[in-house]
Amino acid sequence: MHYLWIFICAALLNAVPARGADESFNLLIMGDSLSAGYGLNAADSFYSKLDKALKGKGYNNINVINFSRSGETTAGGVNKLQQALALNPDAVILELGINDALRDVPVDTIKDNLERLIKTFQNYHIPIMLVGMQAPLIKPAPYQQQFKNMYADLAKRYNLAFYPFFMDGVFKGMSLAALQMPNENVLADRIHPSAKGVDIMVRKMMPTVQKFINGFYRP
Repeated sequence: MHYLWIFICAALLNAVPARGADESFNLLIMGDSLSAGYGLNAADSFYSKLDKALKGKGYNNINVINFSRSGETTAGGVNKLQQALALNPDAVILELGINDALRDVPVDTIKDNLERLIKTFQNYHIPIMLVGMQAPLIKPAPYQQQFKNMYADLAKRYNLAFYPFFMDGVFKGMSLAALQMPNENVLADRIHPSAKGVDIMVRKMMPTVQKFINGFYRP
């Protein structure tokens, strides 16, 4: 019985308490240009449209905080951990890794950096939703597969909420030929989402975001 009581107390200490709708709640997005709104007005950025969508669903006291930077890497995220924590996040959406892939960073290194981010946030009892990406198609097939699997492996290992592909629905196919086709969902660079593309991203991700948030917030 003594050991059972110790176990129960430990579980309660590590649990994330539910937050009521009358309490302010900070949802931090730690990402790169895809979530920062590269090439867009602030109102058309992912973080702005996610904030608007959440409030439209009744999450009125959730503040979406943009901590995304164009060109950000996982190593950059690790270096900015204290800055992120200083913003007092109650939960984090973690969207990093694609810029590492563009720089030919080994997948093991990317994974190690993401693990450092995840472990640090979890040490502060901050829930994390991990957002995956796909490596550029010009990369060797083994690298592409390892990069894709990395996100799923981390989500499973650390029991994270998980959205497998941030740009899901934006492209009209995932082949080199398809990516070169005219597409109003992306900017002229054929990489970053347009305002219409961001709408698709927010709409498709919302069920996962809501399930994540509902674990500790009551609208």
